[in-house]
Amino acid sequence: MELSNYKQNVLNRLEKVGLDQQRLLDYMSLLGGQVGRLIFSMVYFITLARALSLSDFGIFATSSSIGIVLSRLSGLGFVSPLFRVATTKPSLLGVYTAGFLVASVVTLPVLLSISFALHWLIYAELITLLTFVLIVMAEVLFWRGLEAVIIVNNGLNKYTLASSIGIASVAVKAVAAAIFWYLGYSDLEMWAEIYFAVLGASLLVAVVLFYPKQKLKWRPAAWKGRLRDALGVSTAECIFYIQSEMDKVLVLVLGGEMLAGIYAIVMRLVDLTAMPLRALSTMLTQWIMRQRQSGQFAKTGLKLDALISFVSVAALVTIAILLSFFPNFLGKSISMGAAFLWLILLVPAFRNAVELHTDLLYGHERMASRVYLLIVLALAKAAMLALILSYTNDFATVAVWLNAAFGVLYLISAVVVYKFILGKTPVQAASK
Repeated sequence: MELSNYKQNVLNRLEKVGLDQQRLLDYMSLLGGQVGRLIFSMVYFITLARALSLSDFGIFATSSSIGIVLSRLSGLGFVSPLFRVATTKPSLLGVYTAGFLVASVVTLPVLLSISFALHWLIYAELITLLTFVLIVMAEVLFWRGLEAVIIVNNGLNKYTLASSIGIASVAVKAVAAAIFWYLGYSDLEMWAEIYFAVLGASLLVAVVLFYPKQKLKWRPAAWKGRLRDALGVSTAECIFYIQSEMDKVLVLVLGGEMLAGIYAIVMRLVDLTAMPLRALSTMLTQWIMRQRQSGQFAKTGLKLDALISFVSVAALVTIAILLSFFPNFLGKSISMGAAFLWLILLVPAFRNAVELHTDLLYGHERMASRVYLLIVLALAKAAMLALILSYTNDFATVAVWLNAAFGVLYLISAVVVYKFILGKTPVQAASK
């Protein structure tokens, strides 16, 4: 009886701070999905880095980054209205799914043209046009489609299903990379073909089995009402991924394939620290959308930033310690990048906090502010990285200066979000 009362008291206290039992279960489902994706992402990352040479890995990583950026333009951002409709009016999913498909077809020729131009400008001497286009379009068409399936199921509160789809999608990539490595292949062109085929098959299975079954409805008038929101999100996400992904391409151009390979490995390890935190961001964004209580997170912004920073640094320290004891466990290529982790401990703290800021703006529907902020961050990051690389190509020195560069990006983002957009200065937010 006493144990039952204690359990009820705990639940009552959680409810007072907005964490009821269902929300905790939803968060655990999302977190479980992120952890699962983290594990298979590590397997995929390790095996692919073992299979490809360091220069080929750098070329693949930068090509994939371009695909990720362009995928945000695919469908004119209609993934955002899909998420909002799934969250608030799921009966309209058939209407907005049709809009998403039409917009995806319309944008495809433009994205292909951009891909051809980028290959001519950057990759003509590195890989064939077909290889480059296969890598880019795998991200644009198939991985973005898988993300849409996951996002819609999250909007419907089907967190366990969405997490399972995410885990399975990454697991399939990991298995493909493991087979590729086990059979002794190391050709980038062959891997691009396998990558394209595997992601295409994964999307087909996900749509057939797990996308909500609703009849597609042709209602252009309904799409127009969300077009501005979709374009704003698309632009913001494109700029976000430009500042978070295109630094790899900049390193390739200014530092060469080898430096780009090391940088891609280091930043991939940093990115792994953010995956468990994205479950929190998803729940926060949905809560803001439903409650529409602006200012809640302005008051506690720095506390969230501090929590995210602590978890991010702890995650990177854990990875660095493991790789210190077992330097060649993940392969020679990764060990070259892992040697620099102790020099970039603050990078994940600043980087992941900035990602939270953009999610807060999205939840509050501050689309224009989000776009402007991301433009400033993208330009500042490119300028600082170009300045660092013009000074030195020694990656140890580059790594040390990355902490300062990401710290500047965080300060810009925090001041803009907490002072000028959500109405509280960081100092006021902390004092509350």
